[in-house]
Amino acid sequence: MNSNGMWLSLSGAAEYLDVSNDTLGRRATEWQDEPVIGKVRWKYLKLGDNTRMERRYHVPDLDALLVTA
Repeated sequence: MNSNGMWLSLSGAAEYLDVSNDTLGRRATEWQDEPVIGKVRWKYLKLGDNTRMERRYHVPDLDALLVTA
């Protein structure tokens, strides 16, 4: 997670929801300004000096999925 806690890697997000990477991938959608009900938005981000530019998943969207699950 980055310093503001808003983004997780694929494996981190899947673990957060206790689902497989494939399951999370089916719920993922590219970033939009407004939340998408039932989806987790992602952006390509680099979270630190020693990390790669990868899809990062928005934690508030993950939380919303937990509430509706």
